[in-house]
Amino acid sequence: KGFTLVELLAVIVILAVVMLIAVTAVGPLMTKSRKGALGSEGLGAVDAAKLAFQAEQMGANSSKIKATSNVCFDLTWLCKNNYFEKGCGSDGYEGSVLVTYNAGGSYTYTFWITNGTYSFGPVVSTSYNYDAAVEGKTNSSTTCGSATNVVKCTGTGACS
Repeated sequence: KGFTLVELLAVIVILAVVMLIAVTAVGPLMTKSRKGALGSEGLGAVDAAKLAFQAEQMGANSSKIKATSNVCFDLTWLCKNNYFEKGCGSDGYEGSVLVTYNAGGSYTYTFWITNGTYSFGPVVSTSYNYDAAVEGKTNSSTTCGSATNVVKCTGTGACS
């Protein structure tokens, strides 16, 4: 009329084994998802930098930013000027986007981004791959690298 103690223990053991297998399979999926989300934020920062590059040519920084300029936008500057929603300080995001003018009139967009857990950079937006993320925050994850002759839009100040 009921289950014996042995039958109940057998069911509990089977459930424990199934849960163990499920938990170990979910870990790598979570990591992949987190890296992909950070990469998507990096691509969003590139879109924000494209908008900022065009708007600042016509606005407050028109004397510094020309169509042929190379410009480094950091996330703090993009956030404080309402181009991007991450990077204002309290969310843990840091990084930058380098807009590079190429001969022939095209542009290359390279981003560096970190959320403290994972980091990307440098990543050219056209060759983005979520697997390029590394564990932790790297020193190069918050700068525009070693680019020279660059207009820098950083912090809360004007571009210089």
